[in-house]
This record gives sequence, structure tokens and C-alpha cells, in this order.
Amino acid sequence: MKDRRSRKMNFRAVTFSVAAAAASIILTGCCTSAYDCKFGLGKENAKIDVSKAKAKIKIDGVIDEKEWAGATVHNIQPAYVYKDKKVIPPKVFANINLKNRRVDPYEGGTVRLMYDDKYLYIGAILEDSDIIQYGTVDQSHFYLSGDLLEMFLKPANAPSYWECYGTPNAKKTSLFFTNRRYPLDPSKSILMDGMVVATKVKGTLNNYKDKDKRWSIEVAIPRAQLAKTGRPFNPGEPWTILIARYNYNYGSVESNPHFSTYPELPVVNYHHLEYYADVNWK
Repeated sequence: MKDRRSRKMNFRAVTFSVAAAAASIILTGCCTSAYDCKFGLGKENAKIDVSKAKAKIKIDGVIDEKEWAGATVHNIQPAYVYKDKKVIPPKVFANINLKNRRVDPYEGGTVRLMYDDKYLYIGAILEDSDIIQYGTVDQSHFYLSGDLLEMFLKPANAPSYWECYGTPNAKKTSLFFTNRRYPLDPSKSILMDGMVVATKVKGTLNNYKDKDKRWSIEVAIPRAQLAKTGRPFNPGEPWTILIARYNYNYGSVESNPHFSTYPELPVVNYHHLEYYADVNWK
């Protein structure tokens, strides 16, 4: 009798555990961890609103509320960063990780997008206590020389996409990728014709001895250039977008610049096309 009763109790315990696990999966949307809930196969991609411009947008680096009226403001978020002592050298891990929390304060930002008959407009305001960019020649890899905003623009139904840069000193770069896994074609890696970048710096550029506040940027990208991907950048057409940032700061104890994006990425890799936000035309 005792053995039978014990078996019944064990069976009930196992049944309860299985039921609890099943309920947990249902409640968390069929995911088994917070990471999976955010970035798993069952998670829909984020949306990014692209609104019809109601007024003429002057590209001067100033985010004028009247010009940008009706644009959705999206918050740029820190990219998900693993802080695992198994993959980071012990001394580096000890220096950049205190009680498993971010050491450097996060400097946030916002981005908004609009369009008219000719252009896609991107405007961003970026908090930054140390504004730096040593690059001075357009069509450079500015992520190696300081702060910048990157814009990745890809049709949902074609493999080609654009990668564009804008820096605090109003320099710019554009790169055309035929395919993510395909080398850049030098004949196509020339500065995008008609791309305009303007910025406004609240602080001093390239002076780490003082404290800066922020910089803002406005970018105009010709829709005709986006169509070189093989798909038109037209309302209703499925497109995907990633807005990404490199932020360097003097005195940072992080081993890399600060990476942040909209939408949030599961790992720091700006070419994970599967996680770009789906354009929501407004």
C-alpha cells in the first residue's frame, strides 16, 4: 500500500510539474527564457513608423517640431550585450562588470522617419557627453573614428540593401550590398547621389576635457536611390529598417563603444537582417 501510495504521489508531482511548465510556456508566449521571449522564432518583428510629411523638412540638423509633426518618436535602445565571464578574459570581465550590471551610464536617443514624393527623411536626437568624430572625408568607415548614426534600409522581398552613415560633423557614407553574404562591388560603393546630411552639436567636437550634451542629425535619402535595391520605396511596399549607433566616450570602462539600435537587437551585429523593423506606412 505504501509503495502504491508513493507511486501515486510521485505521479501527481510529475503531472503537476509538467502542467506548471506547460502553463508557464503558454503564459510566456511559448518561450522558455526572457531572451527567447524577446528574440525567439515566435516573436514578431518590431514596427517602425514612416509617416507622410505634412510640411517641408529643411535639412539643417535641427529637429523642428512643426516640420516633423505627426512623426512617431522611437526610442533607441542598448543592443543586447552578453557579459559572460566564460567568453570574456577574466581581467576584462572584472573591469567592465560590477554586480552584473552596466557600468557606464546609458546615453539614450530618439529617431523619427518621414517621407515625401522624393525623399525618406530620418531625424535623430542623441544624448552624448563626449561628442567625437575624427573622420573628415566622406565615404569613410566612420565607425572606426568616432560617433555616428547608421541607417540600414532593405526591402522585405529582395536581398539587396543600403547602409548609410551620418556623423556629428555632417560627414556621410553609403554602401550598397547586393546580398548580405556577397562582397561589396567597388563600382557601386560610391557615395549615394543626392543624399544630404546636416547636424547640430550641443557641445564641442573632439574635446574630451569638457562635458557635451547631445547632437542631432537630419538625413534626406532619395527614394530613387533606394529603388536600386530592386523594389520601390513606396507606401504599402514592404520594407525593413534598422537605425544603429556607435557612441564613444572618454573614460568609458566598457571594452567597446556603446552600441544602441532601434529596434533592439539580440546581439551586436547590425547585419542581422532578420531582426530589422518592419516599416509601418502612415
